Amino acid sequence: MLSDYLIAFLGIFIAILLSLLQVDNVFWYKSATLLYALSSVMYLSYPLFRNSLFGKVSTLTLFLGLLLNLAGMIRRGVQSYQLGVFHPPWSNLFEALTFWSFIAGSIYLLIERKYALRILGTFVVPLIFGLSAFAMLKASKDITPLMPALRSYWLYLHVVTAFTGYAGFTVAFAGAVLYLVKGRFPQTKLLPSQDTLEEITYKAIIVVFPVWTASIILGSAWANEAWGGYWSWDPKEVWSLIVWLFFGAYLHARQMLGWRGRRVAWMVVLGFITVLICFFAINLYFPGLHSYATD
Repeated sequence: MLSDYLIAFLGIFIAILLSLLQVDNVFWYKSATLLYALSSVMYLSYPLFRNSLFGKVSTLTLFLGLLLNLAGMIRRGVQSYQLGVFHPPWSNLFEALTFWSFIAGSIYLLIERKYALRILGTFVVPLIFGLSAFAMLKASKDITPLMPALRSYWLYLHVVTAFTGYAGFTVAFAGAVLYLVKGRFPQTKLLPSQDTLEEITYKAIIVVFPVWTASIILGSAWANEAWGGYWSWDPKEVWSLIVWLFFGAYLHARQMLGWRGRRVAWMVVLGFITVLICFFAINLYFPGLHSYATD
């Protein structure tokens, strides 16, 4: 366990050193995306070839990708400071997607370490790569000044809690999908027991659901400071509430009604669809107070 902490601290130290190099932040993000792609291939190859080398390389490449992602975020913060428009690196679509990738990957590695469950990475890591690739291909990478409403300490609190929620729901979704696959192919030895997958799904949600709740509360407080009202039925606010209600219903059904198995697994899958709508559909296609996230 101590060695894990030492590796983590050493990795963060290396990421900080890399970020201090006079290299544009986009270089580190691109490098991280390439490593996510390689890691995805390795994670998908691991169950096919059942080779421990593929497993070790998949974890290593994901870890290195996260370090480069972190270096990119730190470097982007430094560059925004040098340009006189400092802000944390999660303020627009590009920054939000790469931040989501970083948080989701970090949570996944903790779960892999705890459960020794690399098979979950065959689903989570390609999702992480997809988020990062979408950011690189579709979002503006320019560093621009924040609109006045975003120049607040609430930005640090609200966005971090929101994206921790996004990341946790991503991992829970992967666990639920694998639970359903295991139910369809019960004899396969590639997947752990359904009990283990259900436990991972439940624990991911029960940890991040209060965090998501905090993000809504913090966002309301921020809205009151910026726009003079705690709630304005902005599309983003409405869908954040829908996500909260969906996963709240999941927890209620599981804890109070005793639901287990396929029913709650499908609830998580449908809940993650509301998460995708909340982020992508609302930010990209519906005008509102959160349209700043669209480039």
